[in-house]
Amino acid sequence: MISWPSSEPVLVDKALMLRPWHLDDVSAVSAICQDPAIQEFTTIPVPYTEEIAELWIRSSPQKYLEREKISLAGVRNGELVLSVSLHSIHEFDHVGEIGYWVSPSARGEGLASHAVEMLADFAFAIGFRRLTAITLPDNLASQKTLVNAGFELETVLRDRMTRRDGTQTNAVLFAKFPAIEIKG
Repeated sequence: MISWPSSEPVLVDKALMLRPWHLDDVSAVSAICQDPAIQEFTTIPVPYTEEIAELWIRSSPQKYLEREKISLAGVRNGELVLSVSLHSIHEFDHVGEIGYWVSPSARGEGLASHAVEMLADFAFAIGFRRLTAITLPDNLASQKTLVNAGFELETVLRDRMTRRDGTQTNAVLFAKFPAIEIKG
């Protein structure tokens, strides 16, 4: 059983804080989501406007209360640098899917792997038993992020994703499981 906390979590360590979204984040989210790589490798709407960012941020608390999604802002030294979420949740099966994007100014620092690992640890602590993530085959940076966060390559899903140009392509599936406790 998943022990769903009554309020959205705040996860903090020395390098990063993952917190619920605030309306003050609208402009930063909109600006970051203009990045061509985020538009290419995620399913955000294009064009991405401040109105879309505001609707997305406003919906986050309700989706949490309905146990549909945990979506957190990644903040380093007061600056919004990433988004990480647990979505496609199937509570009965104790599974969910991780998704994320990173500001171009914060790429290459390992923050995405760190955020994914923090959210995965939280998810396992409240009762999730399997987390997955999918990437486009050519999104090698995202695949590296997942491996560094402890995910393992599981398989290639044939024709699982649609590119912006409408063509169908494979997806690469990664999975992570809670650590096994060996008693002895």
